[in-house]
Amino acid sequence: MSYFSLARRVPEISALEPKVVTQFYSLIGRVPVVRTTHHRFVAGALGQGVTRGYALDVGAGPGQATLEIASQRPGLKMVGMDLAGHMMAQASREAARSGRNGRDLWLRADGHDLPLPDESFDLVMSSFALHHWEDPLLVLNEMARVLRHPRPGEGQAGGRYFIADVCREVNALQRLFAYASIPAISLPLGSYAGYGGYYESVRAGYTRAEAQALLEQSDLPAGEVRLESTWFVPILIIASTGTV
Repeated sequence: MSYFSLARRVPEISALEPKVVTQFYSLIGRVPVVRTTHHRFVAGALGQGVTRGYALDVGAGPGQATLEIASQRPGLKMVGMDLAGHMMAQASREAARSGRNGRDLWLRADGHDLPLPDESFDLVMSSFALHHWEDPLLVLNEMARVLRHPRPGEGQAGGRYFIADVCREVNALQRLFAYASIPAISLPLGSYAGYGGYYESVRAGYTRAEAQALLEQSDLPAGEVRLESTWFVPILIIASTGTV
């Protein structure tokens, strides 16, 4: 199959972004394309309407989205987790700089086996990590396990979830943008621990039909799958529906 084909999903070799990428996150976050995508995720997570309790960010990376949501929802106690220790170290430093030192928990863990109690979170979210997961159904089921269930007879709704990732369904402009990233990112980083770059992430992304099948097979409560693209980035959303 051609390297430039997006017809079939090609998993990324590495589940971890290299440390060198982490060091440039503060700079990368200022790029308009990245900033717009980041804001879209934060707005979607906030739109779930959870204002208090506990929130878990699976694959939190350097914690930028986690901290922004925490700043806008002071009633939420945040837990950010990532498989990469250098990501969690960066998140902890960012939390200290923002005055949240000790208010959030940064946990190095694998989403396939969350070291967290059942029904312990009111909001579970994940930002652009889905395409990295070796067994996405297992991670979704772990997210479902730690999500708070509805309380029959108490009038309490269950926990909410919001997952965003790149989508393999691209329009012409998004395809050209992905191709343009190859010489800038994929080629320089392609040999670093099996990590490619933005194009490889798109190629490893899921279509809406594939994501819908995952959601229906998972233990997560009923939700919806939709495409919320920016000009340059195709964004796949898997999220709770209905009211809180």
